[in-house]
This record gives sequence, C-alpha cells and structure tokens, in this order.
Amino acid sequence: MLNDAATVVCAFCSPFSGHQLSSSVTRLKQLFRSLGVDRAVSYAMASRLWQIPAGMVTTLLIALFFDPAEQGVYYLIVTLTGLQALADAGLINTLLHAASHEAAGSRLDQHGFFRARSRARARLAGMLRFGVYWFLAASVLLVVLGGIAGLVLFARQGVIELAAAPLLVAMLLAGIGLLLSPLVAILEGCNQVHTVNRFRLGQVISGSFVVWACLASGFGLWAAAAAIATQLAWELGLILIRYRKFFAQLIRTRPQHFDWRHEIWPLQWRIGFQSVVRYLAFLPILPVLFDSQGPEVAGRYGMTWQVISNLLMVAYVYVRTRSPEFGRLIAENRRPESNAAFLRATVGSTGLLLIMSLGFCAALALLNQLNLPLAQQISGRFLSPLTCLCFALAVLPIHTTQCFALHIRSQRFDPIWRVNLPACGSLAVLTFFAARAGAVVWIAAAMGLVFSLSTIALAAMWNWYRVYFDSAEQSE
Repeated sequence: MLNDAATVVCAFCSPFSGHQLSSSVTRLKQLFRSLGVDRAVSYAMASRLWQIPAGMVTTLLIALFFDPAEQGVYYLIVTLTGLQALADAGLINTLLHAASHEAAGSRLDQHGFFRARSRARARLAGMLRFGVYWFLAASVLLVVLGGIAGLVLFARQGVIELAAAPLLVAMLLAGIGLLLSPLVAILEGCNQVHTVNRFRLGQVISGSFVVWACLASGFGLWAAAAAIATQLAWELGLILIRYRKFFAQLIRTRPQHFDWRHEIWPLQWRIGFQSVVRYLAFLPILPVLFDSQGPEVAGRYGMTWQVISNLLMVAYVYVRTRSPEFGRLIAENRRPESNAAFLRATVGSTGLLLIMSLGFCAALALLNQLNLPLAQQISGRFLSPLTCLCFALAVLPIHTTQCFALHIRSQRFDPIWRVNLPACGSLAVLTFFAARAGAVVWIAAAMGLVFSLSTIALAAMWNWYRVYFDSAEQSE
C-alpha cells in the first residue's frame, strides 16, 4: 500500500520521464520511511484519514436530517457506547505489550499457524483465556450501566420514547464488540498489525456508507447501532475466518507459565486506573452539557469534538501502530533504535495533527462567512470558529502526552500514574464545572493547561529513563 500511495502521489505531478518518475517514487518512499510510515501505519493512517472526508459527509447528513435536539441525542448515544474505553480497565494495551514480548522471534506460517517456542505459545494461550473472561464481565457492566445512564438522561430531557430503543441496541452491540477486543489486541501484539489495520480500513469505509444510508433513509438514531454492527461483522471475519487456525491453535494449547497476578496486574491496575480517571475527565462533558444546557448545546459540542478527536486519533495511530515494534526492539536490547523510532514517529505525528487541526478551523471559518443557507446550517451545528481553534490547540499536548506514555509503557513498567492521576483528576473537576456553567471555551483552556504540564513532566521522565538505561548498558 505504501508503494502504491507513493506512485499515486507522483502521478499527479507534472509530466516526468520514466526515470524521473521512478526517482520521485523512490524519494517519496524514503521520506515515508524516515517518518516511520510502513505498511501497517499506512493502513491505520488511511483509516483515520478516511474519517475526515467521511466525517464531513456525515456532518452534512446530520445537519440535513436531524434537528438540533436529535443531534444532541445522537452524540450522547455515541458517547455512551464509547464507554468501551472505560470498561477495558487498561487491559487492551497491557495485553498488546505482553503479547509483543512473547512474539519476539516468532511468526505465523503460510497456513496460519503460530510458530514459536512452546513456552511462548502456552503463555499466549493463558493471556487469551484471561482476556476473554475479563472482557465478558466488562461487557455485561458496559451494557447495564451505559443503558441505565442513557435512559435516565433521556427521561430528564423528555426524549426517552425517541431514543430508548436505539440506545439499548447500540449498547448491546458495543458490549459484544468489547468482548472481541482482547483477541484483536493479541493479534496486534503478534506482529499482525498490518492485517488488523487493513480490516479496520474496511470497517471504517463500509461503516461510513452504512451510516449515510441510515441517515438518508430516515432511520436517524439507529445509525449508531448500524455502525457498530458493521464493525462487529468485520471483526468476526478477522477472528473466525482470517485467523481461525491461529485462535484454534491457542484454544487447544494448554495455558502455562502465565501468572496474571504477578505479570499483568501490576501494570494493568496502573494503566486501568489511569484510563478510568482519564476517561472520567472527558466522559462527563457531553452528558453534563446535555443535562444542564440542553441537547442543542450538547449537539454542537459533540459534533465539534467528534471532528477534533478524529484528527487526534489520526495522529495517535501514527505512533500507536509502531508500539509492537518499540516493545520488540526493547526486548532485543536495542533501546537506542526504539528511542529513535519513537521520536521520529512523535515529531511527524504532532506536525500532522497541527496541520489538520488548523485546516479544520479555517474551513469552518470560511463556512461561517459564506452567505449561503446550507453553509450557515452546517456551521451553525458546530461551536464558534474561535472556540474550535481553542480545542485544536488544546489537543496538541494531549497527543504528546499519549506518545510519551505509550513508549514508556512499552518497557513493561508504568510510573506514569504519578503524572496522570493528579492531571486527570484536576481536569475532571475543571471540565465538570465548566460544562455545568456552559463555559465551553474554559473546557478547552483546562485541557490545554493540564496536558501541557503533563507533557513537560512525562518528557522529563522519558529522558531520565533513556539516560538511565544507556548508562546501565554501557556499564555492562
């Protein structure tokens, strides 16, 4: 895919000779490699980049087929189904890192079987079983608690008859998706990131068309459930068809040499507790706005944050896709290479996020100036351009915080809680009161301030560990 992308880009340039075109393609490939873009990253980036034009189409359809109150209801359903991130309690990333260490020196053969030491295979089998049990319980909690919370909020705004059924179906499907997530995480840890990301590309593209069809056909709020159902279909295809032999092999393998209490839990509880606190810093914003300011204000915030958070995820996936590589290089005692790959990916992804965020703000400001009914209708569904700019700047330190945390955790320890817990606790308090008062600009200001301080602290921590391990290796 990376080679094809480079060729397509060069094809749009002015006419070249065959030699010049080949040279241009080669230089473009070298540029991509220098920024840490490989096939897996290109699929992941394509998935997130697709969401930018697809999000524009979705935004247009929501503006055309939803009234402002329905827009707020829709984004509240989307927010509640996003409780998946809260329910995993940090286990997804922990499983991914642990599996990447076991997969060092292993491979999947041409028949789909996992070729590795018997000890590594037995440990992976233990991780798989534990992950399924954990997420079965988490899925039940997600469906029950998310459903109850949504019904209460809808009842307070008098829209429960409109929203109850779409909410409950969406929560049930989200619970099934959560149950499948540890299997996908183990695949990523076993160096199958490029295949997983290719399937995710299919997920987001087909999911977009399903959402558009639902909105245009008058199914309205059912679009959220339809999108999750499409995602489930792709994940079931990945697990039951593409990697059926891999998972059948792990299921038949007797789990041994895996001690969750001593190997996973010490890292998981730190990541999980931080994930819960971090999610609670963001989760209450839209529901509190919905409850205190009404569905219309919540809808404008929801649509704005949906676009901004998609851009943030585009940049983060640029780095996260390299996480198994970071862990593998560390396991092979090649820390300087891991550090260099991480820095390249972080610098490139941060620059990309800045360009995309400013582009979104400029496009919104242009729509706001056009004296056209459709342009005014679309721009009126977002927050003001100045407020959007505040959020665009606020997500930059959020991204760098995520990057430093990811690489530090790749080393299978987690001192990050010392920074994240007070930061996210402070942010939760600040954003709650700002949302309660309807001061949306202050929500962005709180995010920017808290995560800027967190970035400084985590950068200093990362550098301290880099110097420490370099000195330890030199002394050996």
